[in-house]
Amino acid sequence: MIIDKYCDNENINNELYQNKAEILLEALPYIKEYFNKIVIVKLGGAIMEDDAGLNNVLNDIVLMKYVGIKVILLHGGGKQITRLMEEKNIEVKFCEGLRITDEKAIEVVKMVLLGEINSKIVSFLNKHGKIAIGISGNDANFIECSKKQFVKEGKDIDLGFVGEIINIDSGFLNKLLDSDYIPVIATLGSDKYGNIYNINADTCACEISSKLKAKKMILLTDVDGIKISEKNLQKFVSRLSIKGAIKLIKENVISKGMIPKVRACIDALNNGVERTHILNGNHPHSILIEIFTDKGIGTMIVKDN
Repeated sequence: MIIDKYCDNENINNELYQNKAEILLEALPYIKEYFNKIVIVKLGGAIMEDDAGLNNVLNDIVLMKYVGIKVILLHGGGKQITRLMEEKNIEVKFCEGLRITDEKAIEVVKMVLLGEINSKIVSFLNKHGKIAIGISGNDANFIECSKKQFVKEGKDIDLGFVGEIINIDSGFLNKLLDSDYIPVIATLGSDKYGNIYNINADTCACEISSKLKAKKMILLTDVDGIKISEKNLQKFVSRLSIKGAIKLIKENVISKGMIPKVRACIDALNNGVERTHILNGNHPHSILIEIFTDKGIGTMIVKDN
């Protein structure tokens, strides 16, 4: 017999490995629950600009794929788009949080989403095998759009190449999932004339989650979730119903950039998605903690009882 490794049993930390085994056992019922189910993850916030943090998130995605979850990744790239527009001396304009996207701006959007962010994510994932494919909504026109009509104070506002989703070809996405790929989607769409439009990433995640009747939709951002102020203290909300979320929006407790995220969660729940979450992607393994442990993390928005 050839011995190529010795082990000093006295130096093994049994407690450490027992703890690891207990963690795996805690995850087992969740692995069974989510096996072969669709989970939509939208990447956003500062996590998109931090390569180390982004790689941590993508490692979590790889693990989810290899335990049998059908993951779809979506991403925007607002901060990177703004930076490149400024470098090119293109005026950056917003209207109620929506980027006004003229012909020059849409070219920058395509450059950033497709040429920079999408390819970076796909390249990292494919270090772990041929598991990811990068696409955008204008591929096979699977996200069909029209020009978004926007009215403010009774006046029509021309947002340029900002799209409103008309239809999503769920069959196209299901074929990719059935072929064992992780679709990595740049949130662009196109109309029947071939015009390409920029789409809000939270809205796009909601529409795809709803069309595919996803088990879970996760919006990764750079805040911990929803917080409310009580007696000059910030209290974190870990679970919120649809009615509760609408109430907090009306009371302006949920405001600014959190509103489209919460509305996306509400719309997804009303269209067949089981659960929705807003998580801080900067916290290590926030997705894994949310899916595979009893504790959970972030704010979960659920249907009314």
